[in-house]
Amino acid sequence: MLNLIHFDFCPFCQRVRLALGYKRLPCSVTPARFYGPQHFLAISGFERLPVVVYPDGTRQGESLEIIAELDRRYPATPRLQEGVITPTQLEDVLAWRKRISDALFRLIAPTLPQYPSLGDDPRAMRYYRERMESWLGDTLEGLAARRHEWYAMLLPELGRISERVCKQEFYGETFSIADTLITGDLTGLRLLADIKLPPELTAYFERVEEATGVGLLPTF
Repeated sequence: MLNLIHFDFCPFCQRVRLALGYKRLPCSVTPARFYGPQHFLAISGFERLPVVVYPDGTRQGESLEIIAELDRRYPATPRLQEGVITPTQLEDVLAWRKRISDALFRLIAPTLPQYPSLGDDPRAMRYYRERMESWLGDTLEGLAARRHEWYAMLLPELGRISERVCKQEFYGETFSIADTLITGDLTGLRLLADIKLPPELTAYFERVEEATGVGLLPTF
């Protein structure tokens, strides 16, 4: 059986959870703690998560590479890349993701401690705060205070995606690797209490979770 080593709050890990759910692949799950690269290396063999351990014992990191490998190893399951989404479409999604990266992480960094596995763990929060604030150049509280500014920067790009997924159920005609990326990476925005996402995007998230059988929001 597959084993997924992951954080429940991590957008990159959420991509893989969605892929596994859509393919209905049984797997065991090893929740990790956000204690830093040495801890990640000790539990997974990699300095970053997610990591998948295949039944033959091989391990793989990097979310999009894992999803491509799941297609290759399990051809009887619904495909997520080849034959489902064109290379140009995937390149377009990746370019879109790159454009929103800065504003997106400034928005979601203060929201992710709502996941108890992060926010209720003092050691994890110390490392998370140190890493995020060093990377983003502001405190979590400072980022949260400017959330409307970051959201205004992001809104035109959210509108483009909302318009596309409103025309069809998913990014393409069927669920694909693009939908794992979009939904996993944007889920933190759903935790912004006083910011309302476009209704088309909210409905899209619901379709993705129904198709995969995977809920991404924190449970308390």
